[in-house]
Amino acid sequence: MTPLDQRGTRRGTLARDVAVGIGVGAFSGALGVGGGIILVPFLVLALHMAQKRAQATALVMVAMAAGAGAVRYAIDEAVAWGPAAIILVGGLAGAWIGSHVVQRTGDRRLQIVFGIMLLIAGVRLMWPTQVTALAAEDVPALSIVVAMAYAVSGLAMGLLSALLGIGGGILLVPVLVTAFGFSQHLANGTSLTVMLPIALLGAIRLTKPGLTDWRQGSRFGIGSIVGALAGASLALALSGPFLRWAFAIVLLAVGARMTYVALSPGRTPDPPFGPWP
Repeated sequence: MTPLDQRGTRRGTLARDVAVGIGVGAFSGALGVGGGIILVPFLVLALHMAQKRAQATALVMVAMAAGAGAVRYAIDEAVAWGPAAIILVGGLAGAWIGSHVVQRTGDRRLQIVFGIMLLIAGVRLMWPTQVTALAAEDVPALSIVVAMAYAVSGLAMGLLSALLGIGGGILLVPVLVTAFGFSQHLANGTSLTVMLPIALLGAIRLTKPGLTDWRQGSRFGIGSIVGALAGASLALALSGPFLRWAFAIVLLAVGARMTYVALSPGRTPDPPFGPWP
């Protein structure tokens, strides 16, 4: 391949990654999720990247998209800062634990769990959710019980983030809406706010074993910033039922495909336990 061909290939790869990032970021900002639920299957199924490397690389984009989306929601005062701080404490602990577990879990098991998670997420998004914006001061008053519930929610979010390469918003957003009475907008903004440091910690922790591709993740992230700002603006302006249903259908299709591929005959089964790094 000539130097000119190499430059053309690099430009094409850059354009592809930025374009994918824009689309994934739009979903992230609109629904308060990290976007890894779209990017990881793309990396695994389309680019044939190993599951663990795809998950670690996706966390770079998740952090960048979440930061952009959180800023947009914060401008509209759609972030509950007190609960976000408590959720973050649990989330960082969960991300720390999850980054250890993911390194000793086989790619095939992670792919099966990821596919099932997408199916669950797709079904969840088909249920109608509250969309009338609430002021941040209208959330439940903090008490020991409420604070512990926030921390546990953050712990689960952090574990999912590190284990599956997603922001964890696919779990946190419905919990905030159904268990704590947040509006959809307030849940989205709060989720994205805590997602940034959690995803960043996961990406950093998975760098040492050589799983995180910061260069490619940043290319996706650049596009995701633009997409997340647009998606968050759309979500704040519209109820978005069509977007939610379209996203749910995508999740169901991709989740079914990933689960099928992981369970297909001929795949080498994972060993019971992988080695510690």
